[in-house]
Amino acid sequence: MAQTVPKERVQISSVPAFRSSELLAKLISAGSAACIAEAITLPMDCAKIKLQVEGGTLVSTIRTIAMTDGTKGFFRGLVPGLHRQLGFCTIRLGLYDSTKEFYIRNTPLNEGLPLRFAAGISTAVAAVCVAQPTEVVKIRMQAAKAGSVRYSGTLSAYYKIGLTEGTKGLWSGLGPSIVRLSICNIGEVVTYDTVKTAILRRGWMTDAFPLHFVSAVCAGFVTTALTSPVDVVKTRYVNSNPGVFRGPLHCATVLAKQGGVKMFYKGCVPSFFRITGWNLIMFMSYEQLRRVVARKLNNY
Repeated sequence: MAQTVPKERVQISSVPAFRSSELLAKLISAGSAACIAEAITLPMDCAKIKLQVEGGTLVSTIRTIAMTDGTKGFFRGLVPGLHRQLGFCTIRLGLYDSTKEFYIRNTPLNEGLPLRFAAGISTAVAAVCVAQPTEVVKIRMQAAKAGSVRYSGTLSAYYKIGLTEGTKGLWSGLGPSIVRLSICNIGEVVTYDTVKTAILRRGWMTDAFPLHFVSAVCAGFVTTALTSPVDVVKTRYVNSNPGVFRGPLHCATVLAKQGGVKMFYKGCVPSFFRITGWNLIMFMSYEQLRRVVARKLNNY
């Protein structure tokens, strides 16, 4: 994560951003690191989705998945999950620093949380608008009833949803997803950037593995606290049959009546472990990949 410096000290390259090897390295590294993290942490995500949709406890949910679907049950939705990360994280993380630079050039925003919030929310909105169909397919494949085959494959899911529900089905839950990913980006990318920059400025750590570890754990904790309620609403809404809920707010109201506040934190324990683990793997992979890829691109 590149550090932001005060506006009067910012040096803008004369090379357009889209031609910058550094930007290309960030885009490649962000998508690749997210896919690595997704593949490793997907079993916990599958347990979280099942817990939010069907209820129960974490232990009983894991036991049910293992008994009914075996190992493959923990990797349901892997392919659309990788599609999702390539679409989402390439944009929301890969373009984060460039978006901060854009706001520094063209707005009064400078160093501080307002700049980071603006960049985080902007890249999150762009990512959802582009890649929401991958999110819909991933959730529906993960939430399929035990032993059932809702779709024969990932491409079949895209085709069937598009054929029967049109673009409205593929982009269902767009509003909740924008809210959720905006909050998620603030929790993950903005928190990571803020913690890392603050520690570096105070000289407590160098830009190496221990700093990346601490920053990623902080990002995981903040993200879990912020996103759990929105995540529950989004999962229930996207996975519901047409007409069950009039909209995201109606879905949230129904859930609140059913179980109160605790209903919005169903699956928060596996979410914490999954999100924190995901952040550790993704950010540490990203930091290393970014440097390696940048060196390779600079050699061309």
